[in-house]
Amino acid sequence: MKKTFQFLWVITFAAVIAVSLISCGKKSDTSDGADGKAGSFFKMFSSGTYHMKAKMAGGGMGIEMESFVKGGDSATIMKVIGQNTRMVSKDKKMYMINDSAKTVTVIPVQTGSSEDPIKTDGMKLTGSGTAKFNGKDLPYEEYSDGKGNKVQYFLDGSKLAGIRNIINSKTVDIVILVLDQDVPAGVFDIPSGYKQVGAF
Repeated sequence: MKKTFQFLWVITFAAVIAVSLISCGKKSDTSDGADGKAGSFFKMFSSGTYHMKAKMAGGGMGIEMESFVKGGDSATIMKVIGQNTRMVSKDKKMYMINDSAKTVTVIPVQTGSSEDPIKTDGMKLTGSGTAKFNGKDLPYEEYSDGKGNKVQYFLDGSKLAGIRNIINSKTVDIVILVLDQDVPAGVFDIPSGYKQVGAF
């Protein structure tokens, strides 16, 4: 029973992260701050079209995820404590897809979360420095919105090594493994023939 509760909690946590990614996947109306060395990556996220494979820590557990974002839609595959979860968001709904059981759980979502893992709206380049990230001392550029929300883009040579979010005194590190704008057709499709079940 305890393991079942833990798994459901982790899946709920993963869903919250996915919704946040979906929220930040909407095209930003501003390119403020896209002036520094990390500017090209900032512009990619604010464009609302990208593919990102990354890992992050949450709730004391490592989470691997791969996200595709385009036109306000998002598809995310997450691996949490050995379990894969696939989520698609479109039309103001999130679809949690269980391929082994051939079921789809539909959850209404609200976009515009203030805790987006990759926040670009209203962010401006406000500083730079060096800090420990993923076991290395790396240079970063800091973007902020003047309301206490900060995002640090860590660079390893010409690559974006990762992103550190400091939002409402909470820190979330996202280690980037792959980042490009290759979003395949059909990645946001919901499997036909799967049984729709209620949200837990």
